[in-house]
Amino acid sequence: MLTDHWKGIHRLVGLILFFSILSPLNAQELPILEKKVSITSENESLENLLKRLSQKVGCVFSYSSSVIDVKRTYSGTFNDQPLRLILEELFAGGVEAKQKGVYVILSPRQISKKELVVSGYVVDENTGKAIRDATVYDPITLKSSITDEFGYFQLAIKNPNLDSVRLVVNKKDYGDTLLVNDQLNPFQKVLLKTSEVDLEGVGKSLAKPMKDAWQWTKKSMGSTNLENVSDTLYRKVQVSLVPFIGTNRKLSGNVINDYSFNVWGGFSAGTNKVELGGLFNINKGDVKFLQMAGLFNLVGGAMQGVQMAGLTNVVLDDTRAVQMGGLGNFTSGSLQGVQLGGVLNLATKEVKGAQLGGVANYAHSDLSGVQVAGILNIGNRIKGSQIGLFNYADSISGVSIGLLSVVRKGYRQVEVGADEVLPLNFAFRTGTRNFYNILSAGFRPDFTDSVTWAFGYGVGAAPRLGKKVFMNIELSSSQMNLANVAALNLINRAYIGLEYQFGKNIGIYFGPSINWRLYDTGFQHHPDMFTYANPRIQNENSPREGSFASQMWFGGRAGLRIY
Repeated sequence: MLTDHWKGIHRLVGLILFFSILSPLNAQELPILEKKVSITSENESLENLLKRLSQKVGCVFSYSSSVIDVKRTYSGTFNDQPLRLILEELFAGGVEAKQKGVYVILSPRQISKKELVVSGYVVDENTGKAIRDATVYDPITLKSSITDEFGYFQLAIKNPNLDSVRLVVNKKDYGDTLLVNDQLNPFQKVLLKTSEVDLEGVGKSLAKPMKDAWQWTKKSMGSTNLENVSDTLYRKVQVSLVPFIGTNRKLSGNVINDYSFNVWGGFSAGTNKVELGGLFNINKGDVKFLQMAGLFNLVGGAMQGVQMAGLTNVVLDDTRAVQMGGLGNFTSGSLQGVQLGGVLNLATKEVKGAQLGGVANYAHSDLSGVQVAGILNIGNRIKGSQIGLFNYADSISGVSIGLLSVVRKGYRQVEVGADEVLPLNFAFRTGTRNFYNILSAGFRPDFTDSVTWAFGYGVGAAPRLGKKVFMNIELSSSQMNLANVAALNLINRAYIGLEYQFGKNIGIYFGPSINWRLYDTGFQHHPDMFTYANPRIQNENSPREGSFASQMWFGGRAGLRIY
């Protein structure tokens, strides 16, 4: 027991010592070159000044006095400045400083015609504090760098024009700065002024929904550039592997391209002519005239032309195009063109054209054109047609064709009437007068244990003949049963009649019909067809028992309708 007790104490002490040693190692020590120093010198040799600096920051300077002149003198004062900046000032940009452990290695700065390395600090002009995550870029090569927590940046420019180098410095909420220097100093201290925020411009910005749709880019260098850089750049052609890895580099979100080719996917400010993506294309702004992707296209601006994707196309502004998506298409602006989706098409504003969906179409606002879907069409105010299994519209001036169509401000009637077969029939009509659906049911109150009843479906149209007079042209089919539905006994009816509205919400109807009955002769318990009327059978086909027989006769219907 005692031995186990001491073992536990030893483990506890060991853990305390381990974390005591580990904590200082985990604490991120301030780099020597970023340590702030205050120092004054009066005609002091650089050799002696370096010794004093080494004592203040706790480092050892390593250099060759044969290539670096430390005998010359310097006069000046530095107040709370980083060691890197002090060294740049002391040697007039002619020395490059690198840290290795406690050593700071000083070597002559080499200027190459093939590559120019520019470095420096970006600070707030008013406060003097370092500005983190500022963008420094070359507008010619689009090479860019982001400042670190000390405001420091380093940018390598390939094949520079040494006579005149231009760099742009941007930071969100700060004014843009353009550095132009005929003899560019490789080390720069850039002062940025704060600028007023244009709230209206921010509210209208299309960059925000793009970044919201791609959360994974929010912490990336490319997204930081997107926030900082307000300039729009232009390129004829760009090629990228994935967003921010391509010929437009980290500034791809600020570049509008004529031709854009993305191996897997790409992100740009817009496209003027053609964009092709192996998997996806994302554009912050407008796109025209052709955009194709294996999976999806996402456009933050307007789309004009043709947009094709294996899965889906999304446009956050107006669409003047043909959208073809294997899964679906979505536009949050107006649509003028065609949406062709394997499953779903969605438009949140005005539509002028066609929505063709394998399963469903949805138009939130006005639609002038046609909706065709395998199952469901939903529209608001429609000038045109809906063709689908189920259709819904607020109002429609054309035709709504389907198994069931509901128009909120359309045609609806409840009917109570009789015909030559059943003395009591009920029907519900819904749709438009140009085309409506009929759901019907009827029964005959026989004084037996079993009830004769029927249910059916039909379609019709009701053209206007006068102020209160309409014609009804209908085709319907009803299954007639005795108690249960046991065998086929179908009455198919063509009806042409008149409807007279003698009141605001009530009217009467009457008219002749031609009927064709199809029934199973193998079933012996069909209900009697005629019990209170005896129409003449015009034609009867009675083949051998066990197959189907038919009858045809003329009849009529009459009754009351409530609107």
